[in-house]
Amino acid sequence: MKNRSLLLISGILLAVYSFAQAQDTGKVVDVNQVQMMIKQSKKNWVAKESWVSQLSRAEAKRMLGLKNGPTGTLDYESTSSAATSIDWRNNKGVNWLGPVMNQGNCGSCVAFATVATLEAQTSIASGMPWLHPTFSPQEIFACGGGGCDSGWEPASAAHYLKTTGIPDEACMPYTSGSTGNDVSCSDKCQNASARSMKISGFKTPSGILSGKSVDSVKAALLKGPLVTTLNVYADFMTYSSGVYQHVGNDILGGHAISIVGYDDTKRAWLIRNSWGEEWGEKGFAWVSWDDTSGVGSETWSFDVASTKFDVSIESPMDRAYVSGNTTLSANVAGTGDASVEFVITDDQGNNTSADCQASAAGKCDLAFDTTKLKEGHYQIAATSKSSKTTSQVREFFILNSVPKMSLSFVAKAGTDLGTVLNGRPEFIVTASMNPVPIQHVEFRAIDSTGKIASIKANDYVLGTMDMGWRTLTVPSGKYKILFHGETTYLGKVYSVDSNSFNVSVETK
Repeated sequence: MKNRSLLLISGILLAVYSFAQAQDTGKVVDVNQVQMMIKQSKKNWVAKESWVSQLSRAEAKRMLGLKNGPTGTLDYESTSSAATSIDWRNNKGVNWLGPVMNQGNCGSCVAFATVATLEAQTSIASGMPWLHPTFSPQEIFACGGGGCDSGWEPASAAHYLKTTGIPDEACMPYTSGSTGNDVSCSDKCQNASARSMKISGFKTPSGILSGKSVDSVKAALLKGPLVTTLNVYADFMTYSSGVYQHVGNDILGGHAISIVGYDDTKRAWLIRNSWGEEWGEKGFAWVSWDDTSGVGSETWSFDVASTKFDVSIESPMDRAYVSGNTTLSANVAGTGDASVEFVITDDQGNNTSADCQASAAGKCDLAFDTTKLKEGHYQIAATSKSSKTTSQVREFFILNSVPKMSLSFVAKAGTDLGTVLNGRPEFIVTASMNPVPIQHVEFRAIDSTGKIASIKANDYVLGTMDMGWRTLTVPSGKYKILFHGETTYLGKVYSVDSNSFNVSVETK
């Protein structure tokens, strides 16, 4: 037993030393050492490489945009003995959550946790899982006082929702993740106030008044997801599956997420992150109640008024590319007349109306010829003819000609493609396709056999973007690097490749 204890201590000391080495070399975490520590400490989770584990320490810390990490702990010993659970991804057979989002290269986690929670609570309060509301993390972050380098606080976000409200995603699409830069609040749509939804109030289920009781948080979760915070240990960046409990002591910073469930048998919270589906269990994670990162010790729930009647655009969804004959579709609550008027608005403010006479309760579908309109960017909303209720606005693109695309890139200052590359070289990418943007762009590193050895994708394409590449994703060697763009028109994929460079990579 003594020898086993000495071995365990030696292994942990070696791993801590490796964490220190990772800090010195700029790499945020050594996945191999995390895996060894998990095995030796007999924790019940799996670590693997992800795009966040491959960031440098400085890049990782910039993403953790919570100004002040959580303090205090919940009283887990006083929890009720009856084993219960809830998972808002599947509550009574219904998924009440929106798609997992990716905050990208910006410390905007508070905005994303707030939006993820609000979208779910709005659907739950309305009793309409098909509602699929979308809110703008860019607007609440830019206008509420957040910054990519400075971060923000959940309490400030909650106050902003109550006093000012938040508009739909189409009012101010998220771009900071692609550029790494802050956006001016003045860039939001002109009618943002009319398109904004306010909450009537908010609560702090794990606050002092609740006695820091885990049962108060569980009771709040029965009504919907909550915003929460945690102190991020470096090994959290490598989480892949299982019930997370940190095995290293290297704290990178504070982070905001959403709690979307719990399981008494697992003794764990189910959280939803904002690092995309590549991280964790498709963007989700189980965090043990025995972990000391602080999940659940600070929480916020929003008071959202229920809606007896509402309308939602089902097609086209946000940022959809449509061509030729398409179907405009709206869901309508209630059992009465589901007829709606669709209003399509171009970037100059010109409106095109289309009447949809419902043939059945609950939904209205209308065949629509997109060739009647010019190609370009549009917004669409639907108004019920019986109740005059209007849906949230969604944005979409019309493309009715073979796209002409161009892509090019140069290395950013400080990156010399003529030298041996390591770490994270960065590029300035110029993407052009008029009158709509390229639909999908990805960085590719191609090895000597012609195989794509590394890909990094971006589905929110701007005219000019900053994109980085972690050389750790490939073995040392020679590669051709380029950017590849794709756009789908009438079911056919059209593509373009940028200029290319031959580079040498030395993985450290």
